[in-house]
Amino acid sequence: FKMGDADNFWEMGDVGPCGPCSEIYYDHGEEFATREPAPGENLLLDEGRYVEIWNLVFMQFEQTPEGRKPLPKPSVDTGMGLERLVACLQGKYWNYDTDLFSPIIKSIEEVCKTSYSDEKSKSSIRVLTDHIRASVMLITDGVIPSNEGRGYVLRRIIRRAIRHLNELGVKEVSFYKLIPSVFETLGVAYPENQKNAALAEKLLKLEEEKFRETLELGIKVFNEELQKVGKEKTFSGETAFKLYDTYGFPVDLTELLLRERGLHLDQEGFDKAMKAQQERSKQGGKFQVQDDHKKAFYTSLEKNGETEFLGYTQTQADCKLLDIIKLEDQTCLIFDRTPFYAESGGQVGDIGIISQNGTKIADILDTQKPVDGLFVHFTDSDSFKLGETYTLSVNTQRRELIKRNHSATHLLQSALIDVLGNHIKQAGSLVTEEKLRFDFTHTQALSAEEIKKVNAHVNTQIQKSLAVHSDHMTKDEAISKGAMALFGEKYGDSVRVISMGDVSLELCGGTHVESTSDIQYFQVLSESSLASGIRRIEALTSTGALNYLSSRSEKLGEIEKNLSVSEAEVISRVETLANDLKAKNKEISKLKDQLQNLESKDIFNKVASFDNGITLQAAKLENKNGGELRKISDSFFNESNEADSSVLVIMSKDDSDKFSFLVRKPSKNIKSLNLNQPLKEIFSKMDGRGGGKPDMVQGSADASKSDLFLSEWENYLRGFDA
Repeated sequence: FKMGDADNFWEMGDVGPCGPCSEIYYDHGEEFATREPAPGENLLLDEGRYVEIWNLVFMQFEQTPEGRKPLPKPSVDTGMGLERLVACLQGKYWNYDTDLFSPIIKSIEEVCKTSYSDEKSKSSIRVLTDHIRASVMLITDGVIPSNEGRGYVLRRIIRRAIRHLNELGVKEVSFYKLIPSVFETLGVAYPENQKNAALAEKLLKLEEEKFRETLELGIKVFNEELQKVGKEKTFSGETAFKLYDTYGFPVDLTELLLRERGLHLDQEGFDKAMKAQQERSKQGGKFQVQDDHKKAFYTSLEKNGETEFLGYTQTQADCKLLDIIKLEDQTCLIFDRTPFYAESGGQVGDIGIISQNGTKIADILDTQKPVDGLFVHFTDSDSFKLGETYTLSVNTQRRELIKRNHSATHLLQSALIDVLGNHIKQAGSLVTEEKLRFDFTHTQALSAEEIKKVNAHVNTQIQKSLAVHSDHMTKDEAISKGAMALFGEKYGDSVRVISMGDVSLELCGGTHVESTSDIQYFQVLSESSLASGIRRIEALTSTGALNYLSSRSEKLGEIEKNLSVSEAEVISRVETLANDLKAKNKEISKLKDQLQNLESKDIFNKVASFDNGITLQAAKLENKNGGELRKISDSFFNESNEADSSVLVIMSKDDSDKFSFLVRKPSKNIKSLNLNQPLKEIFSKMDGRGGGKPDMVQGSADASKSDLFLSEWENYLRGFDA
């Protein structure tokens, strides 16, 4: 059936490659027909009976703002839906009814105590089936739940699945229990992913525990916002986005809850908040080479071919200049070959100098690989001629320090696995001349004892003077030998494998020392949390580590001198001082509270007593924080004879143009008074922020409006029907 461009032409968007396509459909039979085609109407419009299973796109054109133009190298892009083909072969209509999904569905039925045949459960079970498979394969392939990039997509998938678990009546942490069923069908085809199943279990447990906590907080925020909905029955789009972005509420869940209450969402406000967040993400993203510039680098690669890298054995070489690309205030130089390492795999790019006939021409400020295979040298000079030969010299002192730090990251990963377990996977790294940074998968902070063991493990391997070897082989050969690949990284058919004795075997393209003894010494600086399930270690090696330890030793000497104790007595002496200080601070705090109690009896002025039995008491103070205001109110309600009928308004001016406030009523009396309600009305007449519980609200407002703030409370309480 010949179709027009609307159906038989594929394009990725407003710009990019495109072309006509040949789609292949499967006829599931008349019983699945959803409509009767009109005379002469195309049969394929019945999308119930005829389902597309395959598509071949003939990439002939490039779509540009000016129109379509022929591609220099046309190609055919083909893609077939595995699940759809399996459904055809197994005589099933729905993909979920095939044996690709049946083990997962069975597992969901057991966990959720429900049946796939139940129409009320079917939709949620299908969502869970799809989402557990996606979540597990993403995590075991190197994607970690986070608040940005692909990790954010994964987090949203997980949270949507948990919402459907809730709809099926499952309230305890359970999503991770479905992991084994995923590998019943995918384990044979993806053995590397299956090896990381323990990590998927840890992260899915952690994500669900955190989400169920934030879900409760989100419901609280939702209910608080409901109280602000006015006659228009419109729920704030900005708050809906906050629920979405901070508490993991899918916007469709918010809309569902609103529909149940006869309300609707301010969609325009939500879209505006979403757009603002996207703009912030763009501005926060740091791209060393912007996508707009990549076309020039691809063109250079196509014209000149790949750069030959000499840097494993040389730090200086004569190289022919093939291309010059200008980027704003920097010049990019591309040579036929180079000893300069381009930033990749966590290792920073080399710096150095360019000379000709023994005379320095310019500095190389950085080396990068914006497109695979092309080494780009950044300089701030433009005194170069195409086709000429220049001498490129790497800053060898810096390179040596980088090599030591890079080799130490391999030993660090081995140590972490040895101390913490096989679930440890590298999740990022940074290797500079100053220090190393290593991110890894682990769900809890390392204890002081574990850090000590890791540090000792690395230094033991350094002292053994293990030879460091590099070999090239196929990826399959490397994996079969037990080489560790960078978690989530993609490799070509031929890979470089770095071995350090029998301790470490990793796929790595970076530069390394010849012996572990070259590292000299290793010292952990810090261990911290980077994201859920991801920890970060920062460390020093060689001169950096020795200088660090020397500095600490000098500081220890100063402490010994100031305290007049020996090294052996320092810790006990410091502990004694700390305990003394803690006791003194506790005593000072107690005295402050006593003084505050004495003051609080005199700071309140009775503004008015109303016919409804309420008394308004007010205090104007200076430079008191929220905690101090609460203590003052506690003291009043504990000791005043008028506590049962008084509403307190306490205001404190600081050095800014705002004043802090606390308004409080007795918790057992005046039960019908909800302080949040008048606060909203008062804020409508002035610039203020705050809220709280029915019996106590806190916040801040414009300092010039403090008298208005108090008078508004007086007016409200006077007319209140208690």
